Amino acid sequence: MRKEFVIKKYLEYQEIIKKRKFKKSSSFTIYYQLSDNPYPRIGLLVGKKNGIAVIRNKIKRQIKNIIVTNEKDIQNNYSYVIIIKEAVKELNYSDLVNLLDVFS
Repeated sequence: MRKEFVIKKYLEYQEIIKKRKFKKSSSFTIYYQLSDNPYPRIGLLVGKKNGIAVIRNKIKRQIKNIIVTNEKDIQNNYSYVIIIKEAVKELNYSDLVNLLDVFS
């Protein structure tokens, strides 16, 4: 993902989560908000319950790859915060692709 597509500041995460618009599954919670940017902005949150740092980083890399490959399906002018739950550890890459079709 390009740098301008990534949400980095804590206050931005909090603002999106406080709006309470979300889609939920057993593995993810995706909060979203309409924004002023002409492109989508995405932030990933992976808790320590998901495993050691190597596993958490692997999960983030896989999800970023899915987002980049499906970039044309993601709506512009929205900011997304993806909270990754513990159940993701049990899934393989193809299952992650199927679960993240929420963007389209």
